[in-house]
Amino acid sequence: MLDRLVAALSPKLQPEVRDIRAQYSRLLLFLLLGLLLFWLAGLVALSLLTDAFPPGLAIRTAGVIALLMAFTGLALHLVQRTRIQAAGYLLASIYFLTTTASLLISPDHLPILAVSYTIPILIAGVMVGGVASLPFAIGGALMLPLSWARAGSRVISPTTGPEGLVILLAGHLLLYFGLAVILFFFSQLLAKVVMHLQNDADRLAELAHTDPLTGLANRRHLIEQLEREFARARRYHRPLSLIYLDLDGFKAINDRHGHMVGDQVLQGAARSMRAVLRSTDLLARIGGDEFAVLLPETNLDGAHNVALKLRRALAAYSSQLDPLIPPLTFCAGTSQLRPGDAAVDDILQRADSAMYLAKDGGKADIRTELDLESLSQQRAGLDSNT
Repeated sequence: MLDRLVAALSPKLQPEVRDIRAQYSRLLLFLLLGLLLFWLAGLVALSLLTDAFPPGLAIRTAGVIALLMAFTGLALHLVQRTRIQAAGYLLASIYFLTTTASLLISPDHLPILAVSYTIPILIAGVMVGGVASLPFAIGGALMLPLSWARAGSRVISPTTGPEGLVILLAGHLLLYFGLAVILFFFSQLLAKVVMHLQNDADRLAELAHTDPLTGLANRRHLIEQLEREFARARRYHRPLSLIYLDLDGFKAINDRHGHMVGDQVLQGAARSMRAVLRSTDLLARIGGDEFAVLLPETNLDGAHNVALKLRRALAAYSSQLDPLIPPLTFCAGTSQLRPGDAAVDDILQRADSAMYLAKDGGKADIRTELDLESLSQQRAGLDSNT
């Protein structure tokens, strides 16, 4: 029971909700500081120009204002350090105690001072949220009869009478609890709206990074992940490899059996290849029948072994298809991060070139960037001989 009460009075905030609540809190605190400055300026003006405030009363009031400004500034500092709930409870308690002390000292001003209880209710509701404003509303409701009893007949004027005072106090109670309820529902609504917007943003982000047909990562997501892994691998001197692969003869499947069958084959091929990869590997569809595999913590030999594993997985899936559909194979090119690579385009270019080298050799071929170097050396040798 106690745990539930503590959880209700100090609700956990999602980062997005906390950021918005911090903005509202800063706005409220700056507003309070402005009102306190205006109050202090008015007090000084009245003290200098009129006899409305005796010197002793004016000094005490200015001290109270200065104290409230100091605690408001402290609360603003806590909000800047994301300690929003602590700031809210601290400041609401200070304003509540200040109002209570003023009522106990000057109960004659009950009709005016009682309105000040709305300030801690507002502070707790805006800065903490949940039911945090309710204790301050209850506290204000308890202090009103006590202050009324201390004031006695001094707060009953001939024009209002006891009935008028009862109506006034009832109005204050309605104000306290009404404001607390409004702030509670506002807090709930704010959390729901923010979470709804965050869910929409997450769905849009997922759509922006996902291939709609296969559910794999798209080219954009691949490049973003490659840039992150590229930076990490260079910083910590870790291996990083990439595979480019292109399905052989897939256009013939579309032409002969239709695009609907072709889409189903692509979806099945994606599932079969993704099933044999590690959770840290990223399989992406980067074109019609072109795929790429990002392999963190993997060297060139490891990438070649992964390509062989993908080929076996694709063959196993192909054996389950209609006999009229030709066996699925692919040509692949692999590359790895080199010390001299300045950008992700370097590793991408070598993987792409190795894949086209494999396609030039026929179907179901796998080449690495080392084959590109061998081919380059062979061509250089032929040029020197001629």
